[in-house]
Amino acid sequence: MNRYLIQYIKENASDPLIQKYVDYFKVELDWFIYNYGDHISPTHKRKPKQSLKTSIYKLFQYYYPSNPIQKENSQQKRILSSLYYGTETLEELGFKTYSSIFQPVGWKDIIKDRTTTNLQKRIKSIIKSGKFTDLFNPSLFQELELNKNRLIEIYRNYDLRGLLLFTDQYFESKYLIDIFRQLDRPSFIFSHGLPGIYSPDVDHRSDYLMVWGEKIKENYIHLTGMDSEKIKVVGNAKYPEIPKNLGLRSSLDDVLVIPISSVLWHQHEWGLPQLVDRSMTILYLYQVQQVLQKLGVKTARFRPHPSIDSEWVFGFLDKKFYKPDPLPLQESFNRSSLVIGATSTTFLESLLNGVNYIIYEPTDANGCDLLRSKKVPPFDGSVPGLEIANTPDELTYLIQSHYQSDPKVLDGYLQPLDLSCLKKLIK
Repeated sequence: MNRYLIQYIKENASDPLIQKYVDYFKVELDWFIYNYGDHISPTHKRKPKQSLKTSIYKLFQYYYPSNPIQKENSQQKRILSSLYYGTETLEELGFKTYSSIFQPVGWKDIIKDRTTTNLQKRIKSIIKSGKFTDLFNPSLFQELELNKNRLIEIYRNYDLRGLLLFTDQYFESKYLIDIFRQLDRPSFIFSHGLPGIYSPDVDHRSDYLMVWGEKIKENYIHLTGMDSEKIKVVGNAKYPEIPKNLGLRSSLDDVLVIPISSVLWHQHEWGLPQLVDRSMTILYLYQVQQVLQKLGVKTARFRPHPSIDSEWVFGFLDKKFYKPDPLPLQESFNRSSLVIGATSTTFLESLLNGVNYIIYEPTDANGCDLLRSKKVPPFDGSVPGLEIANTPDELTYLIQSHYQSDPKVLDGYLQPLDLSCLKKLIK
């Protein structure tokens, strides 16, 4: 029995074009089903809260004139990129970066035309305030398919040699990947964190997957069966190196709690939908409070995932014990004497900012967390030296025994950014 609406629609569509665009719009169609409720933060709602500055910036992206194609520098290879980092490095390697109006970066060097811009604005408007059938619309699909043929010619005129993306889950990414496939030009997905999921349904669509370290490459090969030749280890820009002899602050003077993120505004995979109980963020904070109070802690700060509304969470909490943490992340870490949190890339950021991070991940007998998900390396207990508290008693023990996380456990998971392989892969 099929229990996933989007999969049912795709499988029962008689028109191959509809099947293709349901696949393209999988995530965005999901938002009409799963992105709802007071617990979703203003920045992650279908109609996100937008500052005046952001609105003006968007207008620049839409209407700032495109630069003419510069043909005089034949040594510089042009590429289309939605990455927000590495531009200077790419230029040093001999690449000139542009972005698409579908995924604009900055407000200059955006390749756009009136038809594509209007289509992009229309899709954004539907997602913000339209209905499901406005997006699941064969007429819209036909327009986008015709526009794809136009973009192929535009990108061919620019002589774009490659496509750089941060994921393949969104419509724009899938659309652009297929365009570049028809141009016979390679596409690249750049992993933007320690993967929380290894699945053949996520980030497998491009020609190459660029990851932070050799261990992540091994995980993709062993857990998803991905071809090793498709995966390239390029390191990361945000964490150029992990010092091996960090002196970490670790006391109960000013504790920051980063709870599990109990929100899923779209399905990552096809098949049986994962339904998340949004109260798990609250339950997590209750459990940590009980442990800390038994250890004599009178107050702590909490910082939910950006997708969850902090004020909604605060409405459930003991106001005398918990205070919301509104600071920028780095300032928050700099203030903290200890971080207790769920598995996340913030584990790295905490250590790099000199504060100990104790992982608390409540887990049942089947190895599933509060969201009924299986954990993946390095946070699944498979890495020697990385202790994870799976129960309140284990959390109490780690705190009382003054356990400190060791950055060396992440050897093989990240390395300094090195994009030089692109010179061979992009002809």
